[in-house]
Amino acid sequence: MNSSVITVTTILYRTLNQRERYYSIQLLPNLFEESIVIRTYGSLQKSKPTGEIKEVYSNQADAQHSVDVLIASKHKRGYRPKAHNH
Repeated sequence: MNSSVITVTTILYRTLNQRERYYSIQLLPNLFEESIVIRTYGSLQKSKPTGEIKEVYSNQADAQHSVDVLIASKHKRGYRPKAHNH
């Protein structure tokens, strides 16, 4: 297994009809030298996510491309990273 592969998580948020929604995208390796993209989404007011989608890719480059496309798509729909308060 390639030890340089790391897990990456991106969490995006948007407010719709006075409800804050989230969309989490994780990129992680599995034991078979494949990459998995896990998308979890829902409302912050709910204790459980609305849904979760898992996709397996044969290589990290294809998985990363999928993540990049997903992030761009979510930005077009108004999702943004949460602003940090300092």
